[in-house]
Amino acid sequence: MNEAEQISAVTAPAAEPQPARRSRWQRFSPSMGWPAFWSEILIVVLGVVIALAANEAVEDWNWRNKVKDAEARLQGDIAWVFLWSAEKSVTQPCVDAQLSAMSRNVLDSGDTLQPLPVGTALDRQWVVRMPTRPYRFPTWEALLADGTASHFPPQRQAILGRISHDMVQARAYEAESRGLDGALLVMRDPIALDPVVRADLLTNINRLRSLWGNERLYARQRMRLIADAGMAPSEAAVELFLNADGKQPSGSNFSGAVPDCRKQQLPLGDWRDYRDVVFTVGAPGEGQTK
Repeated sequence: MNEAEQISAVTAPAAEPQPARRSRWQRFSPSMGWPAFWSEILIVVLGVVIALAANEAVEDWNWRNKVKDAEARLQGDIAWVFLWSAEKSVTQPCVDAQLSAMSRNVLDSGDTLQPLPVGTALDRQWVVRMPTRPYRFPTWEALLADGTASHFPPQRQAILGRISHDMVQARAYEAESRGLDGALLVMRDPIALDPVVRADLLTNINRLRSLWGNERLYARQRMRLIADAGMAPSEAAVELFLNADGKQPSGSNFSGAVPDCRKQQLPLGDWRDYRDVVFTVGAPGEGQTK
């Protein structure tokens, strides 16, 4: 090496040291270090899990309380369904006997119908004495609307849903019965009878007889369903409502049709006959046959 090269080597700046090469994972290493970082993450995750579990537990507790409160409110509605159904079952033979007599009157009358006596109560008139009830199940309908019903056990939902459906059908039958009863009010007058009028009267009478025969079966099915679920009122409560001796004022709390039928010496059924009815709740083969 000549003198010039030596001088150049001495005076040249020293090369800067190169930083050590880091892996891609190390480049993103948190300042606190990975152990502390994962500790923080674990704490956050556990906090979220605990919060979600606590929220779910509170929500489940709230639904349980709502279901418990709903069960208490449902008992009153279920008791009324049983009592109304018992009244329907007991009075069906009485209604059928009246309608049978009306048919004979139509057939035996000559050119002019022999008028029927008219009953009156609460500004309502009738030629057939039969009970009138609202057939409502409002609590379950409200529970369906606010979502509480879905938190009942499945079997309980099936039973209450069946009762609710039956009440809808019973209201439809009640409306049809009232319509036929209103049409038969014409028999309070000595109307002229020709073959067309006679046939029309007999048609309405027999429609009402058939309707009430079917309704008695449905009423006893409802009673059996409620009794098998352990929700039926006591026998004393049923007897008090039916009011067979007529000691209680007739109306919404006590039957007026049952004592009236007894006064007229018309036949009455036994509300306990529901025990002879066989039916199935739910789909066949689910082991719920009654």
